[in-house]
Amino acid sequence: MTINKKTNNCSPIGKVVINGITFCLHKPINDSKDGLNINLSDRLDPTRELHRYGQGPFCEFRIKNHINEKGLYCYVVNGDIKYIGKVTGNSTFGKRFNGGYGHISPYNCYKKEKGHSGGRLTNCHINSIVNKEFLNGSDICVGFYVMENDIDISNLEKELIENNNPGWNIQHNHPK
Repeated sequence: MTINKKTNNCSPIGKVVINGITFCLHKPINDSKDGLNINLSDRLDPTRELHRYGQGPFCEFRIKNHINEKGLYCYVVNGDIKYIGKVTGNSTFGKRFNGGYGHISPYNCYKKEKGHSGGRLTNCHINSIVNKEFLNGSDICVGFYVMENDIDISNLEKELIENNNPGWNIQHNHPK
């Protein structure tokens, strides 16, 4: 992987190239005054069990670029690729980040149980790590590679994860 700070076709902060695929980098927007170490305990239902990432603390962040597009994305922290993911179907990067990863609601924190579909483990997992990285003063970027075809998106995501073993991709049980 190579990170270039100056590019002609990407954002002002640069790009990251993963296995020949160029992701345009952008900074997630975080209001560090009120948007870090958010504890949802006072808003959680005490009768429901939390999943393994549901305890937080969490943070609030959003993106402003590529919000109506889909494809592949990655998290880059201090120059290292930490996560590779996809957006397919009718979803968009804006929905994934501004509603999913960037804003954790209490519903996201619960285990699946009868009558309830359960929360979003990955959203909680990634958000809590991003919270820690923001608190540590890490340089956090999100990279976007816009694509249209859902099958191509899924196949390329799988290939990039298998070839790079990013540490935050929990569904593939890769240690790092």
